[in-house]
Amino acid sequence: MRERGCAAQRDKAGSEQEEAHKLLDLIIMTIHMATNEAALNQTAASLMASDSSLRDLAERMSHAEDAVHRTQDLNLKSGTTLQHLQHLQAQVEKENSTLLPVTEMTRDLLKNITDILLMLEEIKLEFENHAAQLDGAKLKLFNKLNHIQRIMAKVDITKVEEHAEELNRLATEFQQVLHNATNSTDLHSVLGTGAYNGIINALEKAEMAANQSSEASEQALKDVKGGGLVNRAEGLKDNSSHLQTEANETQTDLEMLSHTVNAHKVRVNKQKEKGESLRMDISTISDDLKKIKRNDSEVLIESAKTAASASNYTVSNVTERLKNISQELERITFHNVSLNVDDILNDSDLALESLNASFSVLSDNITQVEAFSRELSPGANMTETIRQIKDLIEETRTFVNRLPLATTFNGKGHIELHPPRKPEDIKAFTAVDLLLNLHQNNHSKANRRRKRRQGKHKDANFFVFYLGNKNASGDYIGMAIRRNVLICVYKLGGVVHEVETSQITTTTNVKSFDFDRVMFYRVYQDAEVNITRNFTSQKRVSLPLKRNLPNTMTGILDLDPNNLVFYVGGYPEDFTPPAELRYPKYRGAMKLSYINDNPVCLFNYKRAINVNTTQCAVTIPRLEVTDYYEGTGYRMACMKTIIKMPNTNKNILLKFHTNSRETNALLFYIENELQESFFYVFVEQGFLKLQGQQAGQELRAQSAEKVSLFDKYFVIYIADKFTVQYQHEQNIHTEHIRSNYSSFYIGGLPAQLRQRHNITAPPLRGCVDRVRLNGDTIKYNRTIGVSDRCPHTLLGVRAATLYSALSVDSLFVRNKQPISLGFRSKDRHGAILRSRSQGSTSVNNFQLSLSDGYVVFSSDNHTLKSDKRYNDGSWHYLSAATRPTGLELSIDNVNVTQEQSPHIRLMDQNLNGKTFEGCIANLYSRSQQGIIPADLSLSQMGNEILGLCSLDSPPQTGHSPAPMLSKHKHTQDPAGTQCRPQQPHRGGYQLSEANSWLNYTVPQEDLNYRPHFSLEVKTKSSKGLILHLSGRGVIPLLALYMANGKVKMFLGQERIIFHKQKSNDGKWHKIEFSVESSNFHLLVDGIRVTDGVLPNNEGSALDLHNPVYLGGDPLRKISHIYDIPTDSIIGCIRNFKINEEAIVKPKASHKALPCLDEHNVMGTYFGGGHIILDNYFTAGSDFVLAFELRPQRLTGLLFHVQSHKASLNVFLMENKVGVEVNDGNRAVSVEVTPPQNLCDGKFHMVSVSKKHEVIKLTVDSVSDQRDGPSKLHSTKGSLYIGGIAKQNGSPVSSPFVGCLRNVKVDDKPVAFETGSRVVGLVSINKCPVD
Repeated sequence: MRERGCAAQRDKAGSEQEEAHKLLDLIIMTIHMATNEAALNQTAASLMASDSSLRDLAERMSHAEDAVHRTQDLNLKSGTTLQHLQHLQAQVEKENSTLLPVTEMTRDLLKNITDILLMLEEIKLEFENHAAQLDGAKLKLFNKLNHIQRIMAKVDITKVEEHAEELNRLATEFQQVLHNATNSTDLHSVLGTGAYNGIINALEKAEMAANQSSEASEQALKDVKGGGLVNRAEGLKDNSSHLQTEANETQTDLEMLSHTVNAHKVRVNKQKEKGESLRMDISTISDDLKKIKRNDSEVLIESAKTAASASNYTVSNVTERLKNISQELERITFHNVSLNVDDILNDSDLALESLNASFSVLSDNITQVEAFSRELSPGANMTETIRQIKDLIEETRTFVNRLPLATTFNGKGHIELHPPRKPEDIKAFTAVDLLLNLHQNNHSKANRRRKRRQGKHKDANFFVFYLGNKNASGDYIGMAIRRNVLICVYKLGGVVHEVETSQITTTTNVKSFDFDRVMFYRVYQDAEVNITRNFTSQKRVSLPLKRNLPNTMTGILDLDPNNLVFYVGGYPEDFTPPAELRYPKYRGAMKLSYINDNPVCLFNYKRAINVNTTQCAVTIPRLEVTDYYEGTGYRMACMKTIIKMPNTNKNILLKFHTNSRETNALLFYIENELQESFFYVFVEQGFLKLQGQQAGQELRAQSAEKVSLFDKYFVIYIADKFTVQYQHEQNIHTEHIRSNYSSFYIGGLPAQLRQRHNITAPPLRGCVDRVRLNGDTIKYNRTIGVSDRCPHTLLGVRAATLYSALSVDSLFVRNKQPISLGFRSKDRHGAILRSRSQGSTSVNNFQLSLSDGYVVFSSDNHTLKSDKRYNDGSWHYLSAATRPTGLELSIDNVNVTQEQSPHIRLMDQNLNGKTFEGCIANLYSRSQQGIIPADLSLSQMGNEILGLCSLDSPPQTGHSPAPMLSKHKHTQDPAGTQCRPQQPHRGGYQLSEANSWLNYTVPQEDLNYRPHFSLEVKTKSSKGLILHLSGRGVIPLLALYMANGKVKMFLGQERIIFHKQKSNDGKWHKIEFSVESSNFHLLVDGIRVTDGVLPNNEGSALDLHNPVYLGGDPLRKISHIYDIPTDSIIGCIRNFKINEEAIVKPKASHKALPCLDEHNVMGTYFGGGHIILDNYFTAGSDFVLAFELRPQRLTGLLFHVQSHKASLNVFLMENKVGVEVNDGNRAVSVEVTPPQNLCDGKFHMVSVSKKHEVIKLTVDSVSDQRDGPSKLHSTKGSLYIGGIAKQNGSPVSSPFVGCLRNVKVDDKPVAFETGSRVVGLVSINKCPVD
């Protein structure tokens, strides 16, 4: 057995062992796999739970993010509300402070009224006593009269009659002498050498003649007394005279009592009748007494003595005043030895003419003010009187501004001027124009040596002016003279900037006419000073420009309007100027001419302290007389004072020259008040227009192209035609009937004429010179808002309203220099400004835009975004620059510090092509020439309104996008490019149907804090809604409506007030209404009705909300709740304002046309509707269709005919006119693009014809033709004009918007008035002017 081997078993055991190990490994692996699977299942369950938690967390994060956004918006609103509440609190505190003195004054008035009532009772008792005495004296008077008559039968009265005749003769001579004295021609002699001495001598002669007359009167009285009458007659006469005097005194008391006590009229009238009876009896007795003649003579003599005394007083008073004037004139002398005798005489004549005009104008103003005060009745309309007084004040201020006089400062006083009315205007741009010369003291040699020891330059340092806060903190602008050199200083955002210029002319002659002109310009942080030495002489010297271009982005002059002062020549003792201006008060002469383009005069001051009254006349040599029209006034001349017009065949030739950049301005107006005819010439959107009315006919003409007012000559020739000629031989004209015109205006009109004729062209801002009427110069009767000298550098247009982004490439070449501008908008998105540099690569693009209200600056493939929103409707000022280190942006003197993004596209994604709607002003870049804002009139954009800022968006003549209004069925919405931003209709809007309406969206704070509405209405409806808006809380509805022809205001049940007179007479009526905390008001044509009462100050808790509706109620729910109309009035509404701010453009409208009663031309206006002529047109036969069109949108269906399967369509498609003829199998179309844009505001001739199967289309002078279908059915079909109700295979589906006229088919006019159906908004026979 031992020898037997176990190798085989060992191998088998080994293999079994290996199998066992494999089995063991498999078992172990299986066990691990089960464990892992459980772990994996557990992990998967855990992951699913985590995923669910993460999803919940993400959702909560999203909610939190939304809550943060809402909180941010709420914080913004809360901040705005807090500011508003703080403002309200300040106003309440201010009003409370004013209530105390008013309460005290009311108490005093009540006390005075009580005293007056007691006094009236005493007067009444005294009057009754006098009446009783008169009753007793009446009988005695009759008895004495009978006694006098018996005596007169015995007395010889021949001598008495002779004395009476002598006295009559003397009285007549006295009256003649007095008349000759007061009307002496010496008093009206022309001013000249010795004029005042001649006036005084003439008045002394008049005084001597009056004294002689007085002596003669007294002597005559002595003669009468010495003549002697019967003593008995004298006694009786004395008694009767005494009684008559008592009666007269009683009558005087009666008259005084009747005027003083209106409240006691009922009780006084009985006594008044009794007094009248007594007066009749006394008058009868007086007639009887006249027979003795003596009383008449004595009364005449007393009257003569009274007149002589008054004459003496008047003569003495006038003599004293003229002596004072003479003394003042002696001070105004001319002592310049450098001028020759002729210059002295010419200056003297100019000074005398100026003074003569001064006295005449000021005297006329005082006379007019006195006339207004006399003519004003207790019930008169105070608004008109206040307006007239304001015009007089403005006229006087304009006259003072035009005086060529400088103010002399003696180094001890100063002048405080009124600060600029709108500090906002000088925030970004400030221009100051003034004349200066210095007066040097004549020191003795010892004094000069002492001055040199004390300080070499102390006598050469002066304060010139300071404009800033009263406490000298914050920003300011000022000038000073340091060592005879002018220093201009301005502080912006805490940083002081200085511009050191040149020496100012110094003279020892205080009457010197040598002045230097200083022109200081500041645009944002940059400044420039231009000095012209000896400006008032023939040898002017222009010194080199001095500039300051600091490396900063802080450029806004931040001033406090409530703490703003303007000191010139010095400052008050309690004021400490900034260190840069802390110098002695000015000693010399100064004339301040302009702040920006607003004239300023040192005589129109607020206060003047220790200023020398001796003025020196500033002689400014001018080659021609130039007037600067400030954009606020006008000049008026009466024709009779200029030319004599013996008959109506007189021709009128007026020439003038303009320098202005404005595109909207009134140039000329002439009228004949008696015949109610007028004409006026104006520029609107660059087109020259002539309009007028004569013989009941409206006349209009317009230039074919735009006309610039810059360096332009105009000739107005009025004869058989009214012609306006401009540039070379071009002119516009209308028919004219010769008329005797009474007056004309240049540059503007008074408010009453504008309202009377509904003239909306703004006053001219620019310069006018070389004005000649029939070859003669013009002497104007009234001048308001017009100053001397033309500020040529300030004539540019610095502000505009934009409806798309402004390209700056046409204004200046952009480089890396900063660009600054002011803007205001309520839009959230839109590009404001853009530029593409001359490389035309995307890297060099530059854009400023709004994205969700944030300002975004994009340039060089980078963007920078502000950290707050600026679409609040207020002015904001920004500066943007591209630096090597990146982009820089400053807004309102605050630098934007947000990190820059390297991707432009991300910041532009919100714009989506949206256009900016808002205002810009004072656009500036150093790359342009001169330190002055860019002239926006030079831009090549056509989508802006120059010189005007309006935040109202263009109206959409469609329908409200609100879903709640979708139940109204409207015609097809207009489509296509709009010709230009639609301007507010000057004549307002016409509510043509009962369901017509307009709606507006206004700021909520304007609706809920003391809202004040005003509008003008013209209607013949006796019932209908005018305005309404809904609310929540105690006042759920505010409505203005017409009931029984009377205007009513509604704020809820039992809160209705109304005007008692009817206003549905078809004339314009102005309606104003407002809501206060405890009451509400209504005024119609200036007449205020009794106020309504709101208990518990309900007006202070208003919760009114948008929209504001004019016209009917689209929801038709008002009548279900309140007893007021739901339908609109049928008529016109214009000049809609809230809180004195015009709301000119509705957000949406329904069946509202322009009001065409005043400004219209012949034609048919299509506002989205159309006209149907049944069985009128045969498309299969030959025809000629001709018409004239003036579109407002460039896409729309003009004509459509459907006959069996054949059709004809004439349409507009983006400045192309097309015609399509279809026979049912194929369509043939012809299109023509006219040479001129169809949006040029003119009518264009269009002709469509079919002859021998050839279709021809002609637009103006361009035509095209094509062979048409060979077979067309000749069945008559309906002719649709302006659009169709349903889409019927026509090339365009949108209706035509614009005007058509002179529509003819085969040379026969198409009559729209008869045999037609009108669908939608169509006005037959009336089209708006433009």
